[in-house]
Amino acid sequence: MQGQLKNKTAVILGGTGGVGEGIVKSLLSAGATVVVPTRSEHKIERLREYVGPDLAENLVVRAGSVNTEENALELGTFLQKSYPHIDIAVASLGGWHQGFPIYAYPSNDWDRILRDNLTSHFLAIKTLVPLLNPQSGFYFHINGFSADESYPMAGPIAMTAAAQKSLIQTLAKELKASTSIKVYELILGPMKTRDRLKHGHGQDDWYYPEEIGDYIRGQIRMNHQDEVVHYLLHKPTNT
Repeated sequence: MQGQLKNKTAVILGGTGGVGEGIVKSLLSAGATVVVPTRSEHKIERLREYVGPDLAENLVVRAGSVNTEENALELGTFLQKSYPHIDIAVASLGGWHQGFPIYAYPSNDWDRILRDNLTSHFLAIKTLVPLLNPQSGFYFHINGFSADESYPMAGPIAMTAAAQKSLIQTLAKELKASTSIKVYELILGPMKTRDRLKHGHGQDDWYYPEEIGDYIRGQIRMNHQDEVVHYLLHKPTNT
């Protein structure tokens, strides 16, 4: 619904990534002001080109990240000074790594995965949740299907995904006790990102990233919550 999010402010961490950019475009299409912190000039230009000049009018891109506590504090200070409140927060963070059984996983890769796929989400929560409107805010966490199943040769990735899920479920209960902020854990299956499609990868029952943004808009529009964990693994097809 065009204009549904007019006068709303959304902050999307990971908004220049394959899934995040689709969420950015969808929320912009609904009229939101969308703030995307990033450390990559190249990704900024790629995002602007993707959303197009009309939607980019409400896109705010600035240098920033939650990769360290210092950077997270700097981002939080900017957001607090720039916006009276945040209505929507989305965390689509982390990367992928595989290639070793758990007993042989290199320690430096283990440390990096913990930092990128778990500590970053902890810092995202610490940064964004205090800035959300306590009466009507939304926090959406993007996770993968490895949160619920084993993934041989990618054990640390699956482990951090499961830990992320637990973290968000706990956050939802904590916030429910003292605020009206709604917390969602979106567990996704394989996605038809631009890079995957460029290399010929994609199936009919995979979601496009923008459809995840549309799903988020739908949850906001309903403005009630039955479950914290939502699964978008495969979309219905006509076949």
